[in-house]
Amino acid sequence: MGIFDLGRFKGIVFAIGGFLLAVSCLLAYNFFNANQFANDAMEIRQVSQQQAQPQLIAASAGAIAMHLAKREDIGPALAELQRASRAFEETVGAMGSGTAVKNAEGKNVSLSVSSDTAQATLSNVAKVWGEFKKQVDPVARFSGSPYAKDETGQTVLNARGERLAEQLAELQNKALTAAAPLSKGISELAAEQQAASASRANILSIVQGAGIVLALLLFVMIIAVSVRNLQKDEVVANRARKEAADILRTVNEGLFLLDNNQKIGTERSMALSSIFRREDFSNMGFDDLLRGIVPDKTLRTAQDYVALLWGERVNEKLVKSINPLNEVEVHFDNPAGGFETHFLEFDFNRVKTEGSISHLLVTVNDVTKRVLLSRELQESQEKAQQQLDMLLRILHVDPESLTGFLTDAEVSLKMVNSILKEPAREESAFRSKIDSIYRQVHAVKGEAAALGLKTVEQRAHAFEESLTELKGRANLSGSDFLPLVVKLDDLFNHLAQVREMLGRLVDLHQAIATRGGSSSPASADTDKKVGEWLTGQSGDSSLESTGLLANKQAASALAGTLEKLAAKVAESQAKRVELKFHGLDRVPETYKRAVKDITIQLVRNAVVHGIEMPQDRLASQKPEAGVLNVDFVDRGSEGYELVVRDDGRGLQLDRIKEVAIDRGLITPAQASLLDARQAMALIFRPGFSTSEEVTTDAGRGAGMDLVRVLVAEMGGRVGLASAGGRFAKFKIWLPSLNQAAAA
Repeated sequence: MGIFDLGRFKGIVFAIGGFLLAVSCLLAYNFFNANQFANDAMEIRQVSQQQAQPQLIAASAGAIAMHLAKREDIGPALAELQRASRAFEETVGAMGSGTAVKNAEGKNVSLSVSSDTAQATLSNVAKVWGEFKKQVDPVARFSGSPYAKDETGQTVLNARGERLAEQLAELQNKALTAAAPLSKGISELAAEQQAASASRANILSIVQGAGIVLALLLFVMIIAVSVRNLQKDEVVANRARKEAADILRTVNEGLFLLDNNQKIGTERSMALSSIFRREDFSNMGFDDLLRGIVPDKTLRTAQDYVALLWGERVNEKLVKSINPLNEVEVHFDNPAGGFETHFLEFDFNRVKTEGSISHLLVTVNDVTKRVLLSRELQESQEKAQQQLDMLLRILHVDPESLTGFLTDAEVSLKMVNSILKEPAREESAFRSKIDSIYRQVHAVKGEAAALGLKTVEQRAHAFEESLTELKGRANLSGSDFLPLVVKLDDLFNHLAQVREMLGRLVDLHQAIATRGGSSSPASADTDKKVGEWLTGQSGDSSLESTGLLANKQAASALAGTLEKLAAKVAESQAKRVELKFHGLDRVPETYKRAVKDITIQLVRNAVVHGIEMPQDRLASQKPEAGVLNVDFVDRGSEGYELVVRDDGRGLQLDRIKEVAIDRGLITPAQASLLDARQAMALIFRPGFSTSEEVTTDAGRGAGMDLVRVLVAEMGGRVGLASAGGRFAKFKIWLPSLNQAAAA
């Protein structure tokens, strides 16, 4: 349809056009006259103000003469005379030339005289002013001082002062005849201006009345045509609304429109109410729809994304590909308590009108079932992958070490469970529980790391994170320990999975063995590999009650564990280390568990804190690889000695004191009084660590505290020796078995 092909809208368009034209003309005429009236008002005010100027000039002259006679300052009165004469001069001049002059507020006022009467009056005023001005100017131009001192020191008029007195007398005489005619003339000019303004106001009233009548006629015509067209359109609109309502009532998706202010439109699908658990969407913004059911961060992201869709130059397909609301988690209040979690999928499409974006069509679907099913599938796949990873890790662990670890770890976790069940009310009791649990979990973590059981190590590390958070709280209560029960249960379950996997390997080996020679080459190869792992390649095929073959020597198992641990920690620290063992086969059964836990902590501590970086060792003329000796010596009736020695940097006593001061363990004054032995003893304090950051290898200060507790529980002693830049040695004395039994 062409721009001038208006069809059935032609009449209303012409009526509206005429109405707008009439209104526009009337408004333009009003605007012009309003400006003119404003200027008239300022002009009348400006002219009226000059009516008093001649008398003000005369009064100022009298004041100057009085001050002169009293030998007082004439400055203020002279300034007033100058101002009044200047204002009168400018106004009369502007009226004669038809130019503008600034009023008292600093605004420009256009002055003009149009009628012949006014011109004659202005001419007479100008003539009288010209004569009067001859006496005003000499006085107005006076500057300087009119006074001098005579021989007696009295103030007298100087020559200029006497001349000024004569000029003032002439001015006052002239004012008697000129002031009144000037004031009268100005008054007549002001009256002429008022009359002209009143005439224009009458004309404006007539024009406005006629314009209003014309506008009303056009408005009535518009109403008549509009009503006729609306009646026709109403039938079509009702039919369209019914069809749209039928569609919106039957679709399963939530549909609604957003305007450029992110406000939800009035038309929306019925499904929207069931999806969002609400009925009223009136005057609601998109942010109001999501607020309270999604986190604030998600809400801000959604608002930014919707705003991005309104950019005309933004590629719609590209923006839709990064939709942050493609699968958003929402929470609805549950009347029974708590909340329900659902997942909604939002899709946005631009609605364009005449090439420009007018709205966004938003489609919402509840995809909770699809998401939950997808997550279950993903969790199943992850669990299968974790089991495969666990199997591969188990195959790299010595069977005896693994079974020993599982047994010891379960004992430690049962101890943690007992500690958690112990009643406590005082703050000190809660702190003691945390320290006790910390030592048990840290021991499990250390041995898991030594064996390369990363999944167990990670869970134990997470347990330590929770304990650290509890340590940092100012006040503790029994309820604060409840989250630890969940983590403990997770650790128990995971250890059970490892043991189950171990049992499956044994069952697999036995099942293949019972088939004898009927197995395929692939099965035989699998049986061989599993069998080699179970026997540790020792050639011993006798199974014990657990299904595992006879244990290897404890010394070999512990040495292998420590070597793996040292290699792992050294790799994470970018260091190199070589371990040497002696006498580990002499560890009594009673001390095996404790010696294992102690050596694990000391070896890790030595690699992290003692052994230097390869480049630092070369600079100190040492081999790149640090040497770490672990010796166990049987002293007969005197007991046993466990010695762990490294050739690293030694204990940094200044650093130990500095950390102890920072953590409030000692004061600077106390630090200055500590000898070397007392300073080294600080490393056994709970929570003490010189590491600057917390990792799975160091940083919590639990390792040396665990060593202290284990040695104390066995009735032993710990000795320390260190030389800066050369070595650090830990010597642990354990009582003989008879002494331990007696104790």
